[in-house]
Amino acid sequence: MKKDQYFNLEVNLLNDDNIAGMMAELDAAQAIGIYVMLLLHLRTKDNYEASCTPLLLKAFARRYELDLAMMEHVLRDYHLFELNEERQTFRAPYLDRVMKRLEEKRRMDTENGKKGGRPKKPVKSSETPASKGQKPNETQERREEEKRGITTVVNNNSNTATMPVAETVAVPVSTSVPATHRMRIRSVDEEGQRPLQPVVPWEISVDRLAGSQLYMELAGQRSGLGWLFLDHQKEVIKLFKAHIRLYGKENELLFYDDVKRYFSNYIAAGSVTCGKLREALLQKLKQQESKNVNRFESMVDGQRTYLGHLIPNDAPPRPDGSAVWDEVRKIWGH
Repeated sequence: MKKDQYFNLEVNLLNDDNIAGMMAELDAAQAIGIYVMLLLHLRTKDNYEASCTPLLLKAFARRYELDLAMMEHVLRDYHLFELNEERQTFRAPYLDRVMKRLEEKRRMDTENGKKGGRPKKPVKSSETPASKGQKPNETQERREEEKRGITTVVNNNSNTATMPVAETVAVPVSTSVPATHRMRIRSVDEEGQRPLQPVVPWEISVDRLAGSQLYMELAGQRSGLGWLFLDHQKEVIKLFKAHIRLYGKENELLFYDDVKRYFSNYIAAGSVTCGKLREALLQKLKQQESKNVNRFESMVDGQRTYLGHLIPNDAPPRPDGSAVWDEVRKIWGH
């Protein structure tokens, strides 16, 4: 474990009266775990201050499978955190004290150098013909061009000295590559966990799901509905949204993964919901066919036909696939 990667644990947390009181009233292991996770969450934020709106707290609890009520107790009832009700933010006095000492130590290390307070030695660059006023050779010209063609990704987080929030990768600049693709950033937090995802409206997540043609094709195969699913994807998504509203699941689908998991259960082959989906699609198909009165005819160059035979313009729609036009009686027969 690197010394700078986690807290400076010089202070024994169990000696804190507030923590002792919390452990006496709540489940000790869960309470301490929630307290430490909230501290780790604060440490990733600017100025070690985070939002405590109900929506974000609920998202935090769901992400890490915490008991929301117990987390609220730890946050509000034991004077372990300072809450700003007006701004709906919170911070931890213990974290402020520890990080203040740690940041001061790092600042002194940076100023004095890492080895016995000696200043860092300047890096000497080798002399080149260009530095001597001479014309650079071909290799040196190529190196200079590579240096000019590298874009460095800068982490502008105010807590850069405290914790590296993003791993940056520099890539060469190319005029053929869009500006938005000229640098690649992989977000990785200090504990190796994925950062909290933003909470988006569930309708947007459902539309994003429907926009993935590959996923929808695989979902159609798993559902057992086959062409009925693939040919009526818009209707499937419409029925899925109606199902969410009917059963009041809107507030439970906070992330894209939640919507994806719920949709997989909704279309699972053999499930009750998949059976209802099949019935609804077949009913919709039957209604569409009933509205198409000319479904047993074909149009060739603007002329109505059936089985290669012309149909008079004043003839009624062909009633079924076996009907034959009687030229004498001017009716459809069998």
